[in-house]
Parts: sequence; structure tokens; C-alpha cells
Amino acid sequence: MPSMPNELEGQALIDSFFAALKLRDLDQCETVLTRLQALSREQARYRPWRIYLSGILVSERDHDWAQAERIFNSVLQADPEPALHGRALMALGNVCKYQGRWQKAVRAYEDALALFEQLKRPIDQVKAWKQIAIAYRRGYTCGDFPPEVLEQAVAHCRMALDVLESTPDPALDWLAGSVWNTLGLLHRDLGDWDEAIACYQRDLSICRALDDRFGMGLSYGNLGEVYHRRGQESWSKALRSYQNALTIIRKFDDCYEEVEALANLGFLYQEMDRHEEALDCYERALDLIERLRAGLSSETGRAGFFATVSETYAHAILLGLKMGRVRWAFDLVERARARAFLDILAARSLELARRMEAPTRSLDDVQAALPADGALIEYFTTGLIESVDRSNARHTNTRRLERHRFPPSKTLIFAVTRDRIEVHDAQISPNDLRPHWLDNVVERHFLAPRIRRALYDKLVEPVAHLFRDKRKLYLVPHGPLHYVPFQALLASDGQSLLGDEGPQLIYAPSATVLLSGDSRGASSARGSCLAVGYNGDGEAQLRFAEEEARRVARQTGGEALLGQSPKKEAIFNQAAHYRLLHISCHGEFSPAEPLSSSLQLAPDETLTAMEVLHNLDLQSNLVTLSACESGLSRVRRGDELIGFMRAFLYAGASALVATLWRADERSTLILMERFYREIQAGVEFAEALRRAQCYVRNLTRFSDPYYWAPFILIESSIS
Repeated sequence: MPSMPNELEGQALIDSFFAALKLRDLDQCETVLTRLQALSREQARYRPWRIYLSGILVSERDHDWAQAERIFNSVLQADPEPALHGRALMALGNVCKYQGRWQKAVRAYEDALALFEQLKRPIDQVKAWKQIAIAYRRGYTCGDFPPEVLEQAVAHCRMALDVLESTPDPALDWLAGSVWNTLGLLHRDLGDWDEAIACYQRDLSICRALDDRFGMGLSYGNLGEVYHRRGQESWSKALRSYQNALTIIRKFDDCYEEVEALANLGFLYQEMDRHEEALDCYERALDLIERLRAGLSSETGRAGFFATVSETYAHAILLGLKMGRVRWAFDLVERARARAFLDILAARSLELARRMEAPTRSLDDVQAALPADGALIEYFTTGLIESVDRSNARHTNTRRLERHRFPPSKTLIFAVTRDRIEVHDAQISPNDLRPHWLDNVVERHFLAPRIRRALYDKLVEPVAHLFRDKRKLYLVPHGPLHYVPFQALLASDGQSLLGDEGPQLIYAPSATVLLSGDSRGASSARGSCLAVGYNGDGEAQLRFAEEEARRVARQTGGEALLGQSPKKEAIFNQAAHYRLLHISCHGEFSPAEPLSSSLQLAPDETLTAMEVLHNLDLQSNLVTLSACESGLSRVRRGDELIGFMRAFLYAGASALVATLWRADERSTLILMERFYREIQAGVEFAEALRRAQCYVRNLTRFSDPYYWAPFILIESSIS
């Protein structure tokens, strides 16, 4: 690039960056960014531009959207010039959209829209309106927004088209086509088939005029979906449209859109009862999905990809079972769990997601590892909706809106022993188990005797014959079943699943995680136990947390970290040297950001689940979290268990004791004292917890499951 005065060179570098970005020449983007960095040392006004462009590169090249979000927020906090302010807001909206955080994305776009209106920049307003509409629609599709947002999104598109039509410019035809396409998607979701087709035809004509073959492929896919949803009489048109879309998209090596096309085609074949062809499409889509690990390619940044992943797995699993491919379906359940966890983790830490990616275990692996006296019950839910749909008042027939390709609401039970597998439909929708908010979840929803009795009949009784003579029962919940206290469920004879005679109950995030500890071997830690306790302060002050930690340390001959002194660095530096780690304190579960869930260790000091993943390298045989809600996790459609459970298991704990609700302090003190007495006597952890819970339950004062049932044992190895 020829030299030029500094005041001109800066803008030229910015323009050059975006020109290279449009061509996907990311090396050239890096080169331009280096030159802009040198220039920013001389001209301070280009420093925030350099930071902003580095965020764009982190998003587009590294696909580390959490880091990009931090960068864009830092730019906005510096109160940049208006031109940069608007760009940074739009970029922030984009990375939030990529992470499926629709509400935050909408807020960022709306802030940008208000700024563009002040600056009288109508074309930028059009772009903001379009992005708001997209975020509303994708949030609705993923179940996070109610149907009412679709009408708002339609209004945004109409405003955008009014501006474009009042200022005709051939250079903006691509933008008009994009808005028409978005409007078509909205009409499709609203069931307005003719309006949707008209919108797609407008977009298709613009793509032809611009010789935009890729855009034509997308339009064919969208047309196919409308024909698909119009009913069986239009399925032949849907099939031709889907096939046209797949043929075109494959030429552009866009794996994301190819997954969409295959998922649509598979779903149509499934509804046409062409099951072999449907399963073939699903398998090809899933093979591509396995290559598109979250954040590892640009395609995964597309809004809605996570929903496509969960829906495709669900349909393939249900169809596989219908076709009698039970073992294949079980293996696919494990792949779905691993995929969901990595997708969520990658939104916060791409490096951690890469490090934790590992092959999933097959049913053959599980059966070979299961002891003769053990059984595994693995649950899988489909069709979970976060927000409750209400009838769309605009439609006089009060027809409820339906999401395309949304799987039926099912709760499946996979029961496995060394030589047998059974699959049952629990005949219960996961949406009937999903709490609407996460406050005292288990106590309020699941501890009433009639509920515990009904849930036993649905979730346990169909497979009870497989574990009645077993000593160990491994439980792998999924979706809202993470909130269910299985140990307290009541059989027809009034006895709880956790009984005086067994079996031991052992939870696991997945069968793969349950097997992953086999290669870890015995702990090499030399110390016995590190016990951490903090009562907190103020009105929420605990009475016995520090006393509990003191007693555990005394029982085990270990060390105690107590009181108001900072403890986090000591845990990071010392925990790896102990076989047992015990933490008793306040716990705070964060529904919106499960990996931000925290343990309060001292005044103004917390330990988050993400910090555990990043900073702890344990050699512990057991970690005990005697803290409120330490075992809770947010459950969303397609999500796998995250929060402290996964964090400590991946940090190296072979086993973890955690709580499902705010446990009573006095009964917890008694239970923990009994638990560690059993451990010191050489009893294995699962049996020690069972005995301790039964001991507390047999105390008249604490017989209610509220006192003895909150604690669960999670293991990462079959013993």
C-alpha cells in the first residue's frame, strides 16, 4: 500500500481490513491490523479502531466469541466516536447471537439502531432492523422467545424495506434480498405460506439478477420448507426444492448450510415414510456436524446452528429406535451429549473445548465395563421448550404456531446391563418436568409424596426388574431430569429408591464421562484431606459451615482453611496434593451463566466453575461440595450438564458429592460426619453416602427427604 498522510492512512487501513475480510483473506487482515497498531501509537484516535478490528479478527478467524465479546465491550466502555460506537454495538450483537444469547443481542442491536437514527444513517438502520428481526426469529426457533416476537420482527423488516424502496440503489440489492429472505422466514414461521413464497420469490429473483448462486441455494431451501409445511399435496415440490438447494450448496463447500439441507431432506423423507433415505440424510448431516465442533469453523457461527444440532440428533435417535437400531441409537445419545457440552463450553472458552474433546464410548464399551452387580439407566429427552407458546391472536382459528423440524416431546429410558439393553418411552414430556424458574427448584417441584410416587412409576418402574438384584445403579439424567431427586422417588410399596438394603446410587453426566476415569488410576496425592469452610456474613450467615469443615479435617487427619481469610489461591496451589477436598460454604447457582456459578470462600472472594476448569489440576479421589445448589445446572434444549459437576470432574476428581437444593445445615453436619466416618473405615464412597443418608433418614426429626436426599454422588469411573 503506498504511503500517505497519517490522517488518510488510518481510514485506508480500516477499509483495507474489511476488503480483505470480505475475501476471507485473514492473513491480510492480520497484516493490516499490525500496520494500524503502529499508526495508533502516533494517532490515539485509531487505538479503539485497532481494538475493535482485533475483536472482529478474533470472531472471524478464531471464533472465540466470548473473547470477542469482551473486546467489543471494552471498546464501548471507552466511549468511542459515533461511527465506531455503532459498529461495535452491531459486532457485539453478532457475537451474542452466535452464542445463542438472543436477548443481549437484541439489546445491542437496539442501542445501535437508536444511535444510527440520531446520526441520520438510514442504511445502517436497515441493517440493525434486519439483525433484530433475525435475532427475534432465531430466539423463537430455539424456544427462548414467545411467538409474539415474530410480529415485531415482521414490522422491523417492513420498515427496512420501506427505506430501501425509497432510496433505490443497485449496490444495495443484496441487502434488499436479505431482508426479503428474512421476511419470508418470519411468514413461514407464522404459517402464512403464500406470503412466505412471495418473499422467497423476490429474494430468488434478486439472487438471479446478481448471479448469486449461493443465495439461490438458500432460497430453494427456504421454498422447500414452505412447500413441506403446506402439507402432503406439496411434498413433491418440497423434495425438488430441497434437492436443488443441496446440489447448489455442495458446490460452495459450506458445511453448515449443507447440514441444514440434509436435515430438511431427512425430515421430509421421514414424514414420507422413506425411513432408510431419511436415516441416510441424518447420518450424513451428523458426520458433518462432528466436523463442525463449536467455534472451530466459521460455519458454526451461524445463528441457529446449535438448535439444528440438537434437533438432528433427536430425530435420528427417534427414527433409529423406530427402525429397531437400538445399539446405534444409544451410541448416538452419547455423541449428542458430548456435542452439547462442547458447544456450550466453547462459547466461554474455545481452548477448553478443544482440550476436553474426546471420543465417545459405545454401548459395547459400556457393557464391557459394567460390573456384574451393576446396571446403568441413561435418560434422553427431546422436544424441550423453554418458553411457553401462546396462541397467536392474529390467527382467528387460534392455531398454535409450530416450529419446523421440532422433535416430539419424549423422555426415553435406556437401561443397560452387561448382557442386555432395553429402551422404554417414559410417557412423560420433559416440558412437564421443566421448572419455569430456578429458585428452590427441587423442593417446590419434586418432593411432594404424590409427585415422587408418580415419577417412580414413569421413570424407574419400567426398568426396575433389571436392577432389583444389583448392588450399584448408575443414573445418567438428561434435560429437566437433572432436577429430579431419584433417590427420594417412591415405589408402590412406599419405599424410596435409596433403601436400607441398596442399591448404591451413582450419578454421571454421561456414560462416556463415567468411563473416562478408567485411565486415571489411583490418586498420587499424599495429603489426606483439605477442608475449606466459610460461614459468610450478614443475614445469610451460615451457622455450621466452618464447624463442618473443622470436623471433617479432624476426622480425616487433614488440614482446614477457615474464616474470613482468602482461600482461592491456596486451593489452586494445595488442592492437588490431597486425596479428599471438602468445601462447605454458600453456593450460588447462575441460571443464565452456569459456568459463572460460584462458591463463596471469603468476603469478596468466590470460586467459579469456569475458574475450576481453568486453574485446578486435581489428584482427588473425592470432592465434596457441601454448599447450596452446587449440583444444579441450567437445562436447555440440547444442553448437557454443566456447572460445578462437570468442572470438578474434568479438573481431575474421580468422584464428587454435590447438592440439588439448599440443604439444612444441622442435618448436613450430621450426615457429613457419618459419611466421613464410613470413608475412614474403608467403605467406598457410594456405599458411604447411602449409609449416611439412611442414618439421617432414620432419625425421626430428619425423616423428610428434604433433609437427607439433597446429596448426590457423581463418579467419572465405573468401579
